[in-house]
Amino acid sequence: MKKTFALFIILILLLIGVMRQDASHKEKTQVLSAQVKESYWFILHRSSNEEFLFLGTPGDQENSKLIKMFQVKTGVPDEKPTPLPKLLGRKYWVITDKYDSSENPETAPYFLELDVPVTEAEPFGPTPYLECGGQCNWVLPGAFGLHGVNGNLERLSIENSGSSGCIRHTDEDITYLYNILDPKTQEIRYYIEDI
Repeated sequence: MKKTFALFIILILLLIGVMRQDASHKEKTQVLSAQVKESYWFILHRSSNEEFLFLGTPGDQENSKLIKMFQVKTGVPDEKPTPLPKLLGRKYWVITDKYDSSENPETAPYFLELDVPVTEAEPFGPTPYLECGGQCNWVLPGAFGLHGVNGNLERLSIENSGSSGCIRHTDEDITYLYNILDPKTQEIRYYIEDI
């Protein structure tokens, strides 16, 4: 009888231990899933002018869904390039703001701003940034970002040399992005690969 009672107590203690371990595992899983928040994020293939919008775990294509692919026009290579985050010790840029730019013939109808460092005087971008056989100079002041072409599709053509570091989209595509993205409520990462 004493042996049966002792076995019964041991089984109860084991069961309590298993239940606590299971509860601890569930709690850790919930904390991890809360930390890895699903959001929109991008990869730009800079050399091939292809941009991919994903929804899921930022930077992880296997745990994300491809939403849309865009044919874009990036900065002029070796002269006014779209800056690579890795050359400034970063893994990605972040889209920090979006606004109507219909009054600007260069960027209309919308502009989505990236957190690329800029200067008020030449070179109007990150320094040092030595991708252009020395310091690059972007010629035009202002933020780097994603924007439209104000109805001029020639600015996306193969013949066009490119932008002053920004990423040009068709007006339809930038309107789509402007409408679905909200940089004020979520972090929207922008990865760039030089392929």
